[in-house]
Amino acid sequence: MTIEPKIIAMTKELPGRVKAFKTAEIRPQVSGIIQSRFFEEGSLVEEGQQLYQIDPARYEADYQSTNANLQNIKAQRELSLALQSRYRSLMKTNAVSEQEFDSAKASVAQAKAAVALARAEVKTAKINLDYTKVYAPISGYISPSTVTDGALVTAQQQAALATIRQLDPVYVDLSQSAADAKTLQQSLVTSRMTKGEDAKFEVTLLFGNNDYVYPHKGSLYATDLAVDENTGTIRLRSVFPNPNAALLPGMFVRATIDKMATQETIIVPQKAVSIQADGSKSVWIVDTNNIASKRAVITNSTYKNNWVIKSGLKTGDTVIVLGAMMLQPGSKVDPININSKDSNNMSSGATKSDNRATASAENNKTSSN
Repeated sequence: MTIEPKIIAMTKELPGRVKAFKTAEIRPQVSGIIQSRFFEEGSLVEEGQQLYQIDPARYEADYQSTNANLQNIKAQRELSLALQSRYRSLMKTNAVSEQEFDSAKASVAQAKAAVALARAEVKTAKINLDYTKVYAPISGYISPSTVTDGALVTAQQQAALATIRQLDPVYVDLSQSAADAKTLQQSLVTSRMTKGEDAKFEVTLLFGNNDYVYPHKGSLYATDLAVDENTGTIRLRSVFPNPNAALLPGMFVRATIDKMATQETIIVPQKAVSIQADGSKSVWIVDTNNIASKRAVITNSTYKNNWVIKSGLKTGDTVIVLGAMMLQPGSKVDPININSKDSNNMSSGATKSDNRATASAENNKTSSN
């Protein structure tokens, strides 16, 4: 095959963890005895659905008491207003002193403040009474309950009664080295300059021992702007649809960011590269006179079934992909050009090609002898 540079998308698998899109830990806002539980553990609950009922008797009594206190203070306010009105009329005939009138006005102001305070107490009592009904703040799957009917709970306790997790969609937090993150940032900037703020990078997810490819594509959602001091990595947050709840929080996965970085480079099929005992790599090339020779190459990484060549080859070089088994340096060969795109699928015809090239090499060797 004749070497031609190709533009390829360099992808790299990144480790990651699945995170719930939303998580809500259910804690009581008031103390009391759990009277009832209204959900099935592990089921899907809807936002606003009642989950628990705390004994409301004490809070109902507090609510009624504060309401009665409010009515009493309102009556005192009316009395103060009536007294102020009477003193105002008596002031015209100097039947009362200014000091007594000022005291009456102050009593009215105190009564109004007492009414406002009583109303606040009623509102607080009503809030506490409402808190005896514990509702789901978000929709999602609810965990097993940590309490049963009859259990005593306290306001804002540390232990959650249950946890709700929204699992469709889910976050997948990927870890990328700080050095590689620079390439991603440049790609993001370039993409946004050409496509605007709507530019997106698709993410492909792999999980399980068999490298199962998750059927739904995700998208890169956000990148962290700080490097983890312990690992030297940057967090990349992606979002994936999860309609069947196949992705669970805490699950370890691997992912590749599609089209994260594209570059023009030289690639050759892996079968064309020989690896020596010391780890060095080489390829067989054919010159313009059809003479075979070995050339050392340095590879950068892999791309599908190819090696990415860092150095050692240039545009126009002719590389032997098949039939190099019996070659000797200086052998004259009869090369057959193949399409580079088909070189990955040549295993079925390798025997025929190898036999032809081997025979040619043996004939050359015999002739030279």
